[in-house]
Amino acid sequence: MKRAHHSKVRLFVRPGRHARLRAMAAGWLAPVAAALLVVGGVVAWGTVSTRDQDGAPASGSSFAPSKLLLLELRSRDAVMIAVVGSSGTPPPAALAIPPNVVMTIPGQGDGMVKEVTPLNGSEAAVAISNLIGAWIPHYVVTDPSHLAVVVDRVGGIQLFGSVASGEEVVAGLTEPGPARALTWRETLIALFEAGPRWVPDDFLGSDDAATATRLLTAAKGAALQALPTADVTPGYLRPDYEAVAALMEERFGMARQPPVRVLVLNGTGSPGVGELVAERLIPEGYRVVVSENAASFDHRETLVVAGSEESRQAAERIRRLLGVGALSVSAVPSGLGEVTILVGEDYTNG
Repeated sequence: MKRAHHSKVRLFVRPGRHARLRAMAAGWLAPVAAALLVVGGVVAWGTVSTRDQDGAPASGSSFAPSKLLLLELRSRDAVMIAVVGSSGTPPPAALAIPPNVVMTIPGQGDGMVKEVTPLNGSEAAVAISNLIGAWIPHYVVTDPSHLAVVVDRVGGIQLFGSVASGEEVVAGLTEPGPARALTWRETLIALFEAGPRWVPDDFLGSDDAATATRLLTAAKGAALQALPTADVTPGYLRPDYEAVAALMEERFGMARQPPVRVLVLNGTGSPGVGELVAERLIPEGYRVVVSENAASFDHRETLVVAGSEESRQAAERIRRLLGVGALSVSAVPSGLGEVTILVGEDYTNG
């Protein structure tokens, strides 16, 4: 189950780092049950039977949701992120992700979008997939100097009312402060309008450079929107999940279903467990909103707990997706989600 690209060892959660986030989010996330020592959940939308992991329609379906690509711009100590959708039935579209959105990073705990900076491309794709509720199968990473080459390839772009060269775009994308994010969004809008031909040399890294160049080139004319959010406290934004779901349906062709919330607890102590679980569940229509450690790390068998008899079917489906574990039904619902997953060594060593 462990992936070869995990060359570094990370703690599963950073204790104490996000106390302020949890405190300010009171009223957004329910209080944690003391026995679980975790806040969390999973929200699901998207019908599993209508598309495969790349977003292509399943057999018999004539409608093709957009194929999604995570576009990362790494600039100094910051990362700016957009999700690009193209090569499907809906017109090309893009989604800008604000860096100060409060989110759950599977395998890391509570944080903000900007905290995907130390993650590699595939880990970042899992985290943003989790945020938007749709699987992003491909990613590319670039930087201002590489993006400048793309800008110059189209003879410059319209930026804040005048034509900007690649060098001028670099200056804006490396400027500290909120102006950098604004320049990123305006650059994306102008590039989608210009419709450059992207090539693999435009990237620092990608899981599939050929597919990435095809999806970005096909994104000509893409309309850019920002992730729907609501204020939590100054400097922090909370995802408006209902609005995000509606946007993903309208702009990217992703179908919706009522949410199924799931708690994910690492009962092994192995780093990255939350990410591995999310990687398995998100393509099937789930979103992990929090993943953290269990009270102890001595759990050999994975336990999937339905919060009620009504949640038994959802719990059984999750158990089948994980391929391991025992199923039980709790007599006392957590109030946080319909299903709790206590991940044991049978999953990490399977």
